[in-house]
Amino acid sequence: MNDDDSKRIIGFYEDTLNTYGNDARSVHWADTETQRVRFEVLNGVAALGNKSVLDVGCGLGDLYKFFISKEIPVEYTGIDIVPAFVDRARERFPGAVFSVEDIFSVRGEYDYVLASGALNFMVADSKQYYFSMIKKMFELSKKGLAFNMLNNAEHPTDDTLVSYDIDEVTAYCKTLSDHVVMTRGYLPWDFTVYMYKE
Repeated sequence: MNDDDSKRIIGFYEDTLNTYGNDARSVHWADTETQRVRFEVLNGVAALGNKSVLDVGCGLGDLYKFFISKEIPVEYTGIDIVPAFVDRARERFPGAVFSVEDIFSVRGEYDYVLASGALNFMVADSKQYYFSMIKKMFELSKKGLAFNMLNNAEHPTDDTLVSYDIDEVTAYCKTLSDHVVMTRGYLPWDFTVYMYKE
């Protein structure tokens, strides 16, 4: 991601946070319910209790809040490139680890890597950039990866959000893993991919 895109994303989300506060709309979801549905689907990747989880594009830490609400004990780390999000997440959930970090600077391994909405913002060479993110996230996972994207059959790409062809994403993921599961039908404009190491 180039510096202009990074600054644009940070500015965009600083504005939404100032407008909406601790709300799903701050991370550019329509509402809390659709955010919850996405989290439920991501959680379906595996039994995550007592596993280490990296939340890429953690926003305000709402995935961690979801795990608390479901009484799922996870060793949670959240990263985001928006400093204001990370500051707010740390205030809300002092028991979790949050850091201002780009996925490509992350070191170490996690049992599972999860990303909700982190592959949607329009940037230069969006497909190439986000496909490289998928590869990096899968490399960081010891067991598996789950991420969601917008379906271009239902949500055309616009000036802010980029959407994808499901078959193209599936084909790319199968170059990285022999164990790829595509999930859709939970929201009309979304799909979720599970990728496993074995």
